[in-house]
Amino acid sequence: MDIGWKIVSTGSAVLAGLLANKLLDLGWKAVTGHEPPGDDNDPAVSLTEVVVFAAVSGAVIGLSRQLAQTGAAKWYGGPVEKKSPNPVTGT
Repeated sequence: MDIGWKIVSTGSAVLAGLLANKLLDLGWKAVTGHEPPGDDNDPAVSLTEVVVFAAVSGAVIGLSRQLAQTGAAKWYGGPVEKKSPNPVTGT
């Protein structure tokens, strides 16, 4: 159990999440001209807008966390997913 890797991977995931949220807020405001949907009881927010924001934010946050983990693994030398050999060719 490598405590250093746990600290680096957790820190990179948290930082990626914070940066992704900020990017989403700024991007949503730039594209739509108003704040991202946040209040479920706001009648001015349509269901379509909520669904689109949820899909976009999920994709951006997932991608940013994956890139952060990959970068942290390269920097730290932590666990990197290795390809399994091809069972047919052995390569």
